[in-house]
Amino acid sequence: MKLSVNGVPQGDVPAIYDQGGYWLKESTIQEAGINTLKGELQVFAGESFFRVDRLVGIESKIDTATLTLSLTAAATEFGERQINLNNNRNPLYPEPAPFSWYLNYQVAALSAVDSNGLDYQFNPTLNLNQGPWNFRSAHFYSTQNNQQQWARLNTTLDYDRPDQMLRASAGDISPSTGALGFSQNMAGLSISRVFNMQPNFMSSPSFNTQAAVTQPSTAEIYLNGQRVSTQSLQPGIYSFGNLNLVSGLQNIEIVIRDAAGNTQRINVPHYFDDSLLKAGLTDFNYSAGIERENASFDRYDGFTYSLYQRIGITDWFTLGAQASGNPQRNSGGILANFGLSTYGTLASAFAWAQHEQQSTGDAQLMQYRYINQSISLSATARRQDKNFFKHNSVITAPDWSANIGMGWGNSQFGNLSIDVGRQMGQTDALTFNRYQLSYAVSPIKQLSFSIQGQLQDRHSGQTWSGFVNLAWFFDQNRSISTSARYENSQVLAGMSFGQNSSTGEGWAYNFGAQQQRDGEEYTAWIQNKRQHGQINLSAMRNQNTRATTNNWQAAWSGALAYAGGHYALTRPISQSFAVIELPQIENVAATHNGSEVGRTSAEGTVFVPELASYGLHQIGIEQDHIPIQYRLNTVQQELLTGNNDGRVVKFNASSITAVSGRFLLVNGLPLSNQLVDVVTKQGTVQLHTALDGRFYSEALSAGLHRFESTLCSGELYIPASNEFITELAPITCPAKEL
Repeated sequence: MKLSVNGVPQGDVPAIYDQGGYWLKESTIQEAGINTLKGELQVFAGESFFRVDRLVGIESKIDTATLTLSLTAAATEFGERQINLNNNRNPLYPEPAPFSWYLNYQVAALSAVDSNGLDYQFNPTLNLNQGPWNFRSAHFYSTQNNQQQWARLNTTLDYDRPDQMLRASAGDISPSTGALGFSQNMAGLSISRVFNMQPNFMSSPSFNTQAAVTQPSTAEIYLNGQRVSTQSLQPGIYSFGNLNLVSGLQNIEIVIRDAAGNTQRINVPHYFDDSLLKAGLTDFNYSAGIERENASFDRYDGFTYSLYQRIGITDWFTLGAQASGNPQRNSGGILANFGLSTYGTLASAFAWAQHEQQSTGDAQLMQYRYINQSISLSATARRQDKNFFKHNSVITAPDWSANIGMGWGNSQFGNLSIDVGRQMGQTDALTFNRYQLSYAVSPIKQLSFSIQGQLQDRHSGQTWSGFVNLAWFFDQNRSISTSARYENSQVLAGMSFGQNSSTGEGWAYNFGAQQQRDGEEYTAWIQNKRQHGQINLSAMRNQNTRATTNNWQAAWSGALAYAGGHYALTRPISQSFAVIELPQIENVAATHNGSEVGRTSAEGTVFVPELASYGLHQIGIEQDHIPIQYRLNTVQQELLTGNNDGRVVKFNASSITAVSGRFLLVNGLPLSNQLVDVVTKQGTVQLHTALDGRFYSEALSAGLHRFESTLCSGELYIPASNEFITELAPITCPAKEL
């Protein structure tokens, strides 16, 4: 029987005629796409069959003359399917890495105004990684101020579970706190949620909508008028979602067309904001230990704790709480974020604090934010009473402050923003109105212009300030800029010329001159990145009416690293690193996200030192640098790093041993335009001869092989050779015996 579903032919399918009706196998109907089967059912020979004219919710038409069956079903009968618009790449999180380590170091000599002669600094950082474990310890040595000082900056042991986005830490930790929370440095234990362990994971609510499709169709997805994806659809209910974009209002349009040209358009504006959590998702950080004294290295005193958690109650409401304390203070607070449909987001925080020997204080914060393609709006209001901070604290905060901002712009006319603020405090310095106007534009790609003016209106008088900046960007990341700033009734000019630091080896520098209130300041900075490290030179000269001072510093920094059996001296490693293996191929450029980062050594390896942890990286080698006698399966791989780890990226290069020769018949004529099968230990290799009997192959190995064509057969001997192409003597092809 010929079957069609919603007008789409499915081909011939087996059917049974029984009890006055036609029966089809359940599997046959499901293979045609219909999944939600209900109706009259019976079993023939152990298999389930449905009577086609009694399927619930499905219209059937049978032409008994041509044995044709047509089924028409609603989209819901085909089941629901997911269309992922995020184009997530696998894997979702990194696998545990083998053992690796690196020792970062910096050696510096410097001369300062208040020093006698040269001072020296040494900054080592040791990092060890094994699977989910990472140990890191940073230290500092200095001879400044006529004192020799060795200090341990921080030491931490982390245990990561990327599959659950969890991290347990022991050592020196600085837990995250919510708005109005107090930072708490400590030596202790911590467990926290770390969303970036899965680079493609979206913690904030994403766009999602559904569409019903009854015919094979094509869906085009547009973002603000630009097509971002095309999907082929079979009949069914489709859920389009998992689209993650930067904050703001975005217009998503889905255009679905079937073969007949019928079109349905779904236009869904959606507001994206990373301050909200998906419904049911939690973010937290629980820490406890011994408090680390502020601005100290190894001084700890008294128990301390820090607790922080947020929960996505719904996609538009996130609720959280935070608490922290030590023997001299305890504080707590509630956090709440609201999504206002397509009208932006509202964030709020309420907190209290109890400090030793003073009354309880409280604070409140409200923030509104709205962004679309051309307009942005923001409003902030904050209040705290005099007891919220410790009375003898270095923090001097106003009683309350409020700010309203608006911005407008596009790529053609630039960006204009206006900010108006008001704050009230106990002193004249803390009480003023603030008005600010800013504008920035790039009339051409290489040119940037910006200007800003600000007025602070106090009881004691008005204060004006502002700046104008013009920058020109040209070849090899170079730029030149000139600026003028207005402050304290003075106009101060400045100029700089520089080249940005490259991803791999190369030079970077910046030279500048700037007017000060009572003199001039000149600065110079030069960096040279090499394979085994980098040098930084900096100098500053300050000339004023009182004196002329000179400061300078010279520093060499690098790392000794190990991964996968490879050691190397390389540039400083900020977080993770990789070792590229291209065995025995020297001087081949290696790339990271398309930029050259180094060249392979005589062993065919190169270290890539500047990789972000838990990031997706495109690691590649330059195809044009591969010698012609080598073949590679790929010249680019995707690497997903872990927590400060080192990983090996292998590129397998096989040596090409090409063979060229000529087949002749026994009469001396060429074996023209023939297919010749050569049987080797690895399998059969097929050769195609030219009109003169010549052939060329990169698939034949050295040795004695049997060959055969339709006209003749014989033996072919290929000698071992180090040459790229081995040229064989003419090969006689004896005629086959009848």
